[in-house]
Amino acid sequence: MKRAFFAAALLVFAAVVIASAGQPGEPAWFDMQGCAFCKNLAKDPALLKNMTWEHIDISNGAVSITTVKPEFKKSYMEAQAAMMEVGKKLQSGELKPEQVPMCGHCQAYGKLVQMGAKTEYIQGTAADIWLMTSDKPEVVKEIKMFAQRNRDEMAKMEQAEKAGQAH
Repeated sequence: MKRAFFAAALLVFAAVVIASAGQPGEPAWFDMQGCAFCKNLAKDPALLKNMTWEHIDISNGAVSITTVKPEFKKSYMEAQAAMMEVGKKLQSGELKPEQVPMCGHCQAYGKLVQMGAKTEYIQGTAADIWLMTSDKPEVVKEIKMFAQRNRDEMAKMEQAEKAGQAH
């Protein structure tokens, strides 16, 4: 369980988009102001624009690859540490999930962990890699839906950013 929350905290810091609207009644998929995890990414206003985050389906789940420009590595590590702290407080019971504001992405990630998805995090020099896998077909399906939603929401944000720059 501790490893699952650790991985959750590490994944969340990789979000590279600003808040996006979800369906009525559901939280924004990404929320850089309101989510207890993601808000740490907005502390350095230039960090998100200097990161990449890619989700790729694999046979038994998904892999996420995050890169950060070297000059923003310190900000990235600080955001990561702050998110890990939230994860540790959740894991220890100091915080209850219902007390922690979370975006749709973070809620969905937590649901996958509760469903038994296995996570693995590898911190590299050039990139960080996160794996989420399962040997249960129904969980693999949910992981792939999660990865697709991330790709879709990121594409929407890129489109909105391009449209904003065109004006």
